[in-house]
Amino acid sequence: MRFLCSFLLLAVVAAFVHADDKVTLVARNEVVNGRIRKCDMDGIDVDVKDARSGAIAKRTLKTDEVADIEWSVNDQEFMSGLNAFKGGGYTQAAQRFQTVVSDPESMQGFRAEMKPYLFYIYGESLYRSGKPGEAVPVYEKLMNEYKTSYYIPQAVGSLVDCAILTKEFKKVDPLLGVLRGMGNEQKALADYYEGQLLLAQDKVKEADTRFGNASRSATTASTKGMALMGQARCAVIAKDLAKARQLAQQSLQAGAPASVASAAHLVIGEATLAEVDGGKADNIEGRLMDALLSFMRVIEMYPGQPNTEPVAMLRAGESLQRLSKLPNRGADRQRSMAMFTRLTSDARYKNTRWAQDAAESMKNFK
Repeated sequence: MRFLCSFLLLAVVAAFVHADDKVTLVARNEVVNGRIRKCDMDGIDVDVKDARSGAIAKRTLKTDEVADIEWSVNDQEFMSGLNAFKGGGYTQAAQRFQTVVSDPESMQGFRAEMKPYLFYIYGESLYRSGKPGEAVPVYEKLMNEYKTSYYIPQAVGSLVDCAILTKEFKKVDPLLGVLRGMGNEQKALADYYEGQLLLAQDKVKEADTRFGNASRSATTASTKGMALMGQARCAVIAKDLAKARQLAQQSLQAGAPASVASAAHLVIGEATLAEVDGGKADNIEGRLMDALLSFMRVIEMYPGQPNTEPVAMLRAGESLQRLSKLPNRGADRQRSMAMFTRLTSDARYKNTRWAQDAAESMKNFK
């Protein structure tokens, strides 16, 4: 019996030791199993073991080929935090990750290749739990200590959102400078994120210029698409609705990834609402329904996109709210309240500005 227990223990340990990292690719959801040896902005190297011969070969992936990375980690505290994060328990996740990063002994157990992810997911947990001010220094640590990490562009996106929420715009400028110094694609990303900051400060012309720079210099469909969507949002604000639609359609025709395609449908919906607000729509009910359809496409076709889904939920609720005030559309009032409630009760978005706007709309619904 004692021998059997020892054998089982060794088997469990061996499973942890030899567990593979999993890299899911954009194309066909292919999964590459192996040991990640490098995970940087210029590419990801994975040691892949041949199932028949046992030989190990290096496979190099471009970052825009990668949809998701699942790291093999043998740390109970980290895995508890990761499971909480995936379940929307961001406060609990942040507590678990904080325990890990503050313990030098625990940190020694993490491979150098995946440590940037630990800080990224810790910052995301703080940000999504409604603590953007606490998330900023975590993102800063990631950017300062792991300057070439694959997770830097994602962290910058969240960092910009944190700066918008806390109104601490100047904190982001030095980090965007670092990003610009890392190559053409990163420079394009820095221009895009600076455009987002400028847009949040109502500096529409300056934002449009930055988005334009990003669109021209971007080398990946994802960055170019995001930049085009930034320009489209500026066009909506400037009431140039034809241009907004043209830019949105342009990004869709280019075979945009899900994050960009969802943003395009969002912009098309917002442009339609702007037409109604500007008195340019003859059939108000029909145009509100068109806008609602665009927002529902985002929600149903591209679920889980953190930069577009909550906005689409809010706008769908607002569209239904406006429809409910038209003749014979009273039932849309309940549909509107249901959409607002869906947004405010979603653990992923409950602390976002979009959920706060939805709560305000429900409170003032007449």
